[in-house]
Amino acid sequence: MTPLIGADDPPVAEYLPPTSCPQLLLICEHAGFAIPKSLGRLGLDPHLDLAEQHIAWDIGAKAVALGLAEYLGAGFIWQNYSRLIIDCNRRPLSAQSIRQDSDHIPIPGNHGLTAAEKAARVEDIFLPYDALCQRHMARQDITLTISIHSFTPEMDGEKRPWNMSFLYREGEQYAKQMAAILAASEPDLHIGFNVPYQVTEDTDWFVTQYAEPKGIAHLLIEIRNDQLRSDAGIKTWVERLAQATQNLLARL
Repeated sequence: MTPLIGADDPPVAEYLPPTSCPQLLLICEHAGFAIPKSLGRLGLDPHLDLAEQHIAWDIGAKAVALGLAEYLGAGFIWQNYSRLIIDCNRRPLSAQSIRQDSDHIPIPGNHGLTAAEKAARVEDIFLPYDALCQRHMARQDITLTISIHSFTPEMDGEKRPWNMSFLYREGEQYAKQMAAILAASEPDLHIGFNVPYQVTEDTDWFVTQYAEPKGIAHLLIEIRNDQLRSDAGIKTWVERLAQATQNLLARL
């Protein structure tokens, strides 16, 4: 079988070590939209700009997470390959791990995969990312993790009014604390809770496998991506979240 990741392909996952804030670890599972050259474009329309497609990645999420890591001096793990190949925030080989369609768009290159082809995606993309999470979450000095995601302003004709949302299962107290900190300085910020998604065993990996079992403070933040399409918008979110995170860390 042809190797999935070639010498000219980008690294699967990367890690920025902390400087002044080792107690915080940032995660961005859907940071990139790269596709290994060996898979072409997965049979997708060549005119489809993956950089503009939420199905391919979380638009603006990496830029916010990286800006936050640099601002606070925190550690940061991110994954460079498109979730169209394999979703690194899903249980490997679950129904949502390698999707045959996404947001009503068929993904031809994911149809009819053999067990070996699916296993290669787990082995070559999911596991290297997961190994970074496992290694750094084993550290005893981490007291807070933040996963950064983004969502579309509209889905299936339904508007999504929230500027941001916190998703949680066991981490409600941390979400409510952070939301209160943000609302105190920006009362007009529209903050949602467990919308437009929720944390479950089927739809989330890092929170359920690492943050919750470790019993530490954790946040999964979703930001509406129309606010992240300019440098100014990203800067606003980095500064907003940095100040609130510093406040939250001081309370933990």
